[in-house]
Amino acid sequence: MNFELKNWCTLPTSVGDFRMYDMENENISLICMGDINELSNNTLFRVHSSCRASEVFGALDCDCADQLKEAMKMIASEGSGLIIYQHQEGRGHGLSLKIQAVSLMEEGGLDTAEAFDALNLSQDVRSYVESIAVLKQLDINSVRLVSNNPRKKAFLKKHGIEVSSVNTHPNIRPENSEYLKTKNTKLGHNLPLESEASSDTIHFYHADQPWGEFTNVSEHAIFLRNKIWPSVEHFYQAQKFSQLELQEEIRSCETPILAKQYAYNINAKHCRSDWMTIREAIMLEGLTAKFSQHPNLRTKLMNTANRHLVELTNQDNYWGDPGDGTGQNRLGYLLMQVRKELFESPRKHTEAA
Repeated sequence: MNFELKNWCTLPTSVGDFRMYDMENENISLICMGDINELSNNTLFRVHSSCRASEVFGALDCDCADQLKEAMKMIASEGSGLIIYQHQEGRGHGLSLKIQAVSLMEEGGLDTAEAFDALNLSQDVRSYVESIAVLKQLDINSVRLVSNNPRKKAFLKKHGIEVSSVNTHPNIRPENSEYLKTKNTKLGHNLPLESEASSDTIHFYHADQPWGEFTNVSEHAIFLRNKIWPSVEHFYQAQKFSQLELQEEIRSCETPILAKQYAYNINAKHCRSDWMTIREAIMLEGLTAKFSQHPNLRTKLMNTANRHLVELTNQDNYWGDPGDGTGQNRLGYLLMQVRKELFESPRKHTEAA
């Protein structure tokens, strides 16, 4: 099995520009960030099975669309990675049987595993041979697999690909909470579902997930230096450059991630020489404005009381932490500094809003 991988087009998205390659097979789509031929070992990789209900029509009773979006964000943040999208509805059984299974869940009160059993279906018959073929064609022998599914990991390892896992973090809502629990308890998935309600630590990273308001990419505009910035990320990235025209280009970017990417692309040539010295002060300035100027955010931050705040990521050991204490978590500490200042001088920050 061999793919040409020569015919491609740009896929502009809210998190950046990907490339979509022609697989000469309508059941398989491949997107990557950057030139696919420049990918190397240990690249971020997701093999994703289609879910028409959530990805096209916005259904809320699963986490399929959430996982795809999160994988794209991870790849955009890193600037490189690969996603192979396969039409394998219903864990490989097809859309018709999937609809029958969901109907049993609705009418009979069954969970997803019980519904498959009732229809005499194997729980998961998906195959990823095309993904293996692509990886081997690209001479990629190891990947960081963006998935909570041990079956995917086992399939890749069985076919000679070294795999380390990168968890996705589901958006838990009333419509999908029981489904997600079943994936863990009966299908062997490793979804991080434990509630942080009683924990001393709050983890945050993605803007569309719990505590997402604490991320720099949450779209909460701030007014600083006589300008409105669409997000803290826009402000922070713009301050890397002394040239006002470059700052304006970044301020005008449609999304925070696009602002970050724009800054990354010009950083080597134009970044100010003292940036490493002043970057924390700039970040603190942006965070202080954000949580002073948005009363609802100020209340949410103060309601965390003395809980430890951690930007949970393995992609940035300076601003974040992968969860094992090896990262510096500077963003978390600056947020806790802002929280402390809000408690000590509430009137000052209220007036600043």
